[in-house]
Amino acid sequence: MRLCALILLLCCSGAWAGAERLPLWFADPRQEQAAEELREQLALLAAADLDPRFAQLSDRLADKADPPAAASALHTEAYLLIQAFWDELYLRPPGQPELNTPFHLNPAPGIAPRLARDAVEGRLYERVLALEPAIGDYLAYRNQVNRLSYLARRSQPEVGLWGLIEPGERHAEVPAIRTLLHQLEDYPGQGGDDRYDDGLVAAVQQFQRRHGLAADGVIGPKTRRWLTLSYPERSRLLARAMVRQAHDRHFFASNYLLVNIPDYRLHWVVEGEARFRARVVVGMPSRRTPRMHSQLRSVVVNPTWNVPRSILHKDLLPKILVDGRYVAQNRFEVLDYEDRVMLLSADELSRLAYEGFPYRLRQTPGDHNALGRYKFHLANSRAIYLHDTPKKRLFDRDFRALSSGCVRVEDADLLANLLLQEDVSYRPIQRYLGSGQPRWLKLGRPLDVYLVYWSAWMESGRPHYRDDIYDLDLPRNPQLAGVSATQTVPSRN
Repeated sequence: MRLCALILLLCCSGAWAGAERLPLWFADPRQEQAAEELREQLALLAAADLDPRFAQLSDRLADKADPPAAASALHTEAYLLIQAFWDELYLRPPGQPELNTPFHLNPAPGIAPRLARDAVEGRLYERVLALEPAIGDYLAYRNQVNRLSYLARRSQPEVGLWGLIEPGERHAEVPAIRTLLHQLEDYPGQGGDDRYDDGLVAAVQQFQRRHGLAADGVIGPKTRRWLTLSYPERSRLLARAMVRQAHDRHFFASNYLLVNIPDYRLHWVVEGEARFRARVVVGMPSRRTPRMHSQLRSVVVNPTWNVPRSILHKDLLPKILVDGRYVAQNRFEVLDYEDRVMLLSADELSRLAYEGFPYRLRQTPGDHNALGRYKFHLANSRAIYLHDTPKKRLFDRDFRALSSGCVRVEDADLLANLLLQEDVSYRPIQRYLGSGQPRWLKLGRPLDVYLVYWSAWMESGRPHYRDDIYDLDLPRNPQLAGVSATQTVPSRN
């Protein structure tokens, strides 16, 4: 590719018309500005650890040891590589940017001659800027990754993985934690003794909020795990998150529901403004909530729950085997495959559970129902939807990957009312609750729903991180992370 780019450079750019002229990317200050922008974009993709070609080329350009002609060919190669990457990424379907899947990175033909013409016409810098993904925080990502790359060249303060430090205590690790939080821009001060004072407590609380922890100021195993995460690994996670967001947002409508799986949060966004936010419970690691794009078309009030066969065998039959009364106690109906209700004794149910259970289970509507009072029906073939839950206490947990794949929504009653108010024929939803019968209420217009996996993001210029609960962002080089962000630790912060 380099030889081809160089030949195109010599033949098409006209850069060698005179001995005093420099080649493409170096012929004038505007081209040099384009070259610098290109190197910045390349460094960000290199940090994401997506393909070794990005890092190899980025290191070569940062070294600046090549003569102008060779460096110019390398810059052209970098442009072709970056454009091929984004073109290939956007061809991958919504919700499925498998970043660990190899990229082919085959440049489209005819790009290099266009670069040469743009250079002659003074548009090279604009051509490079057009490579940037269309996400509002792109420069914030880049600046933060640059900062982390700078910090990675310094000595990272050492903090252990175990032990509790309570506010007001004196501890030998406090100076190292103070320095670390100063480097991460959570602690504004510099220096101090080994006392865990109020200023450092406030910094730790901010750090905890940025990492999805309860901001209690206690430095425990969870907080220590994030404190020990290496700067290169922080940079890698943030750069990969930028790529995922760029891909996902490429398909976003202007009005949508967004569930960020690792953040355990739902957002309803209308024309860029948040209309509704809620905590959610998502699929456990062994039964993952899929990344997908769908549409919400109906709200079901007083839903029944038709138990999926997988949940029946994995979760319910072992309980029925022990005690057949479980079916009646939890208000399940036993149905044959012609939807006829079967009246079976507790002993018969236990025996059938042992023999394989040739029937289906359906849970009747009510507060006892696993779906709660509201189901938000999504158009998809995976039987994935959003719903209410009777287990409200689960929303107070830090770790909320607890469902069998569907998404449980806090304040589902408020979301249902807000969604239905969008329809001009809206009637108060409470009128349907008292009947105890399922009622499907169609939305005035379908609402796009995106289930995404963003384990890091930028917010108000600050990076935020979450646990990689499904292990989608494990490094290709395990030594890069130091301590894994998904390492199992006790529950204390």
